[in-house]
Amino acid sequence: MHGEPVTLDAIKAARSRLGRQVVLTPLAKSETLSAQLGAELYLKFENQQFTASFKERGALNRLLLLDDEDRARGVTAMSAGNHAQALAYHGSRLGIPVSIVMPRYTPNAKVEQTRVFGAEVILHGSQFGETLEFTRRHAEERGYTLVHPFDDEAVIAGQGTLGVEMLEQVAELDTVIVPVGGGGLIAGVAVACKSINPEVSVVGVQADRFSAAADLFNRREGREPSSARPGTVAEGIAVEAPGVKTLAIIRERVDRMLTVSEHDIEAAVFKLLEVEKTVTEGAGAAALAAVLAEPSVAVGKTALVLTGGNIDMMMLSSVLQRGLVRTKRLVRLAVETPDVPGSLARLTGILGDLDSNIVDVVHQRAFGTSSVRATRIEFVLQMRGEEQSDVVIRTLREAGYDAQLAS
Repeated sequence: MHGEPVTLDAIKAARSRLGRQVVLTPLAKSETLSAQLGAELYLKFENQQFTASFKERGALNRLLLLDDEDRARGVTAMSAGNHAQALAYHGSRLGIPVSIVMPRYTPNAKVEQTRVFGAEVILHGSQFGETLEFTRRHAEERGYTLVHPFDDEAVIAGQGTLGVEMLEQVAELDTVIVPVGGGGLIAGVAVACKSINPEVSVVGVQADRFSAAADLFNRREGREPSSARPGTVAEGIAVEAPGVKTLAIIRERVDRMLTVSEHDIEAAVFKLLEVEKTVTEGAGAAALAAVLAEPSVAVGKTALVLTGGNIDMMMLSSVLQRGLVRTKRLVRLAVETPDVPGSLARLTGILGDLDSNIVDVVHQRAFGTSSVRATRIEFVLQMRGEEQSDVVIRTLREAGYDAQLAS
């Protein structure tokens, strides 16, 4: 179907083609998140695919549509993440040679996760355009089929199988919220959902640092690409511009496009791990981030697509630490005390009586003290949350200490 319009028939054909080669992931109601956010929320666990991402659907559909000659020659793609792993895994299964071009800065863990499936990995370029141009030349020189990660009808149709699944799994879905990078997933889901039930509201979510599709949809002036632009925890949707084909479908079929902050995305990753015990990458948590930021977006029965779970372990560690700080379970407290023997012992005794576990202690004699006869002691404390934090500060102040939360 390469080059043909994406239709419900094409998506259903893709679903039949994929069969049991991809996981039929659960779509389950989250009772806890629904109660917390005042909405009826269902989670589509695409992070439970074998390579932990929805990208397998589109990649596999594209591979299965190759003729014997193209299969023998092989395929290539530019990707630093989930698309690469999806192509590498299913290419290996089907005996199709796969060559992946990744930017030079790609974390070694992602490189190895792609190589483990037998794909050739070439590291080239530091900018998107440079790497993409090299990939195109690479495809021409070796006769490979270039599999675009999102702007390809067969890939879009494969991703659209997720929409058909969701409407079969939960009767009368009202809203579907989908993370958006290049737009392949939301384009396929929107075609599927709107064709089956035009009343379903399809909402797209982007990181506000990479909001090109939302800007174009909402007719805002987009930002020029810049190497100085801060990165995002949602690197899976950090795309400079949507595809030509995907944007046309988004404009025709999608109801609303939103952006979310880094704070909201981090909070969503943290909440999904704490409440649902499921690991998502930043992009995978963007749909929940939208509901955290604006609960009114979840109208009726609402499906949130958890697109993937391939988060770097160092990034996950940082997100969890920052989440503990944000929820006041890890608190930095500054207390000024007289610089005399026994002061620290008396202070730690009070903290111990208040069930505050001391994680770290730093004396500051030269910085931030009101007098040469005083010392500022900074504690990192493990607490139960905001309520305990307030009790500790109030108790210390009642005991005569100048105590305050340190930024």
